[in-house]
Amino acid sequence: MNGTFSATILAGGTSKRFGKDKAFHLIESVPMWELQTRKVSQLMPSEIIISANEKQEFKTDLKIVIDSHSNEGPLRGLVDTLNATKAERMLLLAVDLPKMPINFLGELIYSGCGTIPVHKNGMTEPLAAVYPKSLIKLAKKNLKLGILKMQTFTAQAIDEGFLKERPIKDSEISFFENLNYSNI
Repeated sequence: MNGTFSATILAGGTSKRFGKDKAFHLIESVPMWELQTRKVSQLMPSEIIISANEKQEFKTDLKIVIDSHSNEGPLRGLVDTLNATKAERMLLLAVDLPKMPINFLGELIYSGCGTIPVHKNGMTEPLAAVYPKSLIKLAKKNLKLGILKMQTFTAQAIDEGFLKERPIKDSEISFFENLNYSNI
């Protein structure tokens, strides 16, 4: 049984390398945040949330969750949006992963409560994963200790049984190419 889930577009990054806010970068005349929300809406989540920073303004009726503390990266966005949803699990998708196909995201959702893609070398892909609400305590502990790296957090979450690994096939590696430079 699949059960309900929410979906979050992680859009609150600083986009330093990109040179401007990635969330509002246009691809075929549509802002990236809107492309990603359209994509996840096809999966019929109970709600769609946009994780944002205090400087961003989105013209949408979707729920916007502003980072409660700045400079704590994606882990802060994960905690704040898990706290904001009633769903017991949440699909997290970074705004700058435009090549991520809907069928891959659907597979993650239907895989269970918590699922994270993992490369052959063991590196996780934490910005396109499904997180159970039950790992909030672990995430908050890391924030309190200043351990902000998502790789560290997801390794702990796997070890503690919150996340199961979903191996990434060679043909799927391109799904995780993020848009870091505006001239691409």
